[in-house]
Amino acid sequence: MKTLTGTQKILFSAAAVCLVAGGAFEFCMVGYFMTALTLWGAAACLAFFGLLAPCGARWARRLRAGMIVLLIIGFGLFLTAEIPVLRAARSDGDTSAPWLVVCGAGVNGSEPSRSMTDRLERAAVWLDENPDGVAVLTGSRGPDEDLSEAEAMFRWLTARGVDPARLVLEERADSSYENIKNSLSLIGARGGDPAGRVAILSSEYHLFRLGSMAEKLGCEPVLVAARTSRTSLFVNYAIREAFAVWKLWIFGP
Repeated sequence: MKTLTGTQKILFSAAAVCLVAGGAFEFCMVGYFMTALTLWGAAACLAFFGLLAPCGARWARRLRAGMIVLLIIGFGLFLTAEIPVLRAARSDGDTSAPWLVVCGAGVNGSEPSRSMTDRLERAAVWLDENPDGVAVLTGSRGPDEDLSEAEAMFRWLTARGVDPARLVLEERADSSYENIKNSLSLIGARGGDPAGRVAILSSEYHLFRLGSMAEKLGCEPVLVAARTSRTSLFVNYAIREAFAVWKLWIFGP
């Protein structure tokens, strides 16, 4: 049995840490799949280089070089999407508008998830700042949810004193694109101008993609950022969002 070199010990130990940490995020926490996947990917790469570390053959050197090139290209593509995501992760200077679209997030049974609560807290502030504004709450019911995301948001806001007459439920949207498209249709059906100024509220990492979709659908989006209360969740979803942006660019909404 060959003895591991010092470099191999370091690489394999780092891979083991990433593997265990990924498992902890996936199986012990809710909503951290992308963090777990990233850690598992790092573990695989570290193990790959660990296995080839002691080998000086030409094929091994070429294999290592090829992997490094692929990682550099992959990271470059990731940054191409991640940079605009981070740049757009803030509210516009003036968020006033006659209509607000509040994008839903997960519901734990009948209770809003942490991400949804972050969005609802910001929505309540917007409604207070825009007393004549009307909010469209958009999101369907998922397979593990007791009620639609729109209904969960309606209950949360009305329980905190928001006039139900200022809230419109859109319960059919299953995707970000449908959130915007269906909400604009409802705005038009209720006498609003779906091609005019429409505020769109979601978690800050989500705004670049939503703004792009809204512009393609013909409205003038005003972005309203709901700050993610947990930094770890922000990192997790910001990573995932880069892949969603590439999907949007390549395949469309």
